[in-house]
Amino acid sequence: MVNYVEKNVQLNVTTSEAEVNNKVMNLAASWYIAMQSKELGKKPQAIELFSRPLVGWRDKAGKPVIMERFCSHLGASLAIGEVVDGCIRCPFHHWRYDSSGVCVDIPKVAVPTTDVIPPTARQHTYVTQEKYGYIWVWYGSATPMFPLPKFDAAESDKHKYMACPASIPVKTTVRRVAENAFDHHHIVSIHKMPVDGQIKLTLLNEEDVELSELPIAKEAWMGSLIEAQLKTYFGVNIITKFLELNFETLSVRGDAWPSGSVATMKFNGQQKFQLLSGVTPISENQTIWHLLLMIKKTGNLWLDLLSYIVFGQQNVATAFVDKALFDVMSPDTGRAFIKPDQPVLKFRQFYQNWVAKVG
Repeated sequence: MVNYVEKNVQLNVTTSEAEVNNKVMNLAASWYIAMQSKELGKKPQAIELFSRPLVGWRDKAGKPVIMERFCSHLGASLAIGEVVDGCIRCPFHHWRYDSSGVCVDIPKVAVPTTDVIPPTARQHTYVTQEKYGYIWVWYGSATPMFPLPKFDAAESDKHKYMACPASIPVKTTVRRVAENAFDHHHIVSIHKMPVDGQIKLTLLNEEDVELSELPIAKEAWMGSLIEAQLKTYFGVNIITKFLELNFETLSVRGDAWPSGSVATMKFNGQQKFQLLSGVTPISENQTIWHLLLMIKKTGNLWLDLLSYIVFGQQNVATAFVDKALFDVMSPDTGRAFIKPDQPVLKFRQFYQNWVAKVG
């Protein structure tokens, strides 16, 4: 075998966004979930992302690589190739590409008269990170404009929580899913939250928070605080009081970036769980909504089991109620608005600002 690369070829470490019809998908420059970590083993995996056929695979160090699926040579699918010496090998003529997408090897029999690999022998790749049980990709520019948001409940503090993940396919856009965190009135109308009076959502600004504690870079952050008085959560009786499920107040702190959010939910001032929400944009109206619910442990086995059932299963069931609406929702974003819709409209403006940054 011959190992060589033409000199002075600049490495291409991100996908060519010019090849993606961003006007159709209306995607913000941001971090997106390509797939769950457990979905990518030793064999290459075909995926569709940003309306493009891609392939995911792991290099010699186990680091995930997301690149265009079809070989630059004659278009064979790399998804049915194999990983050899830390590179992905095309199943057709055995050209090999490294994790940056550069062809680093062509079988010697194929190049008897030259020792130069064509400079066009390269695959577009995405910047990736693997955290919280997901493989994330950056979309919108050659290098990320902000770091991957922090979610310590699934990282450094995960021993304090119980994980309840869910991945839900929805027939709607990324922005529809992301803006749902700012539609506080649907919590009452379709999720039947027993609010006593009105539910209140306040948009936060930099003066309201400690910037050093934000899970997201401030330039990519939009914050909110939902507050409500509750009639009751699980009924008023001696059992619910003993199990600490008789709640009087609710507060939800939201920290959003263009394509996802982290929410911290407290009842009676005590944190019960944190929720990471992210998305996989498959095509224009095909999205996978990922939820990672981290439920705070109490130290009591029976209370923890009950909390997992109550908070975990209930929140997943709640998301499926939203799914039923997303799947049949009009692509029209609406035209009749009232004052409580302002948070959603503000988020849409925030989101579109990041759509405009896609280069």
